[in-house]
Amino acid sequence: NQNMKAVILFITVLAIAYAAPFTWQLCPEPPPQIFKPTTVTMSPYPAIAGKNVTITSHGALTDYVRGGTWRATVYYDNVPLHVFTGDSCDLVPSCPCPCGPGDYTASTAVPVPAFSPAGAYTGKFEAVGANGGTISCFTFTFDISS
Repeated sequence: NQNMKAVILFITVLAIAYAAPFTWQLCPEPPPQIFKPTTVTMSPYPAIAGKNVTITSHGALTDYVRGGTWRATVYYDNVPLHVFTGDSCDLVPSCPCPCGPGDYTASTAVPVPAFSPAGAYTGKFEAVGANGGTISCFTFTFDISS
């Protein structure tokens, strides 16, 4: 039915137009971070179920990164749904480990599972160095459209 298709299309466009903005903030707990982002973005936004999303952060690194791991945990209604992990040395391709102090853009792509329900999500990104110290930590909120 053409009318039903038009209504579904209209609702989908409306849902995307009124998606809550992507927001982020540094984690409040210590220890100090050696990479403090000044900007964090998500693309595409809103995220689309079944497609990859790229998280990009830009900021200043104040000490060397010689290795470590990162972990991004995504929550839906405060329930952890997905955990993504990787090597901290892969976050800044232009600066392989050891990576010295300076201004950098870090980026990683993660899949959004096709079974992810549309709605509001929260997340936490943490990167830890080879010595166990915090490289970076921030929380974020975002929407997934179907």
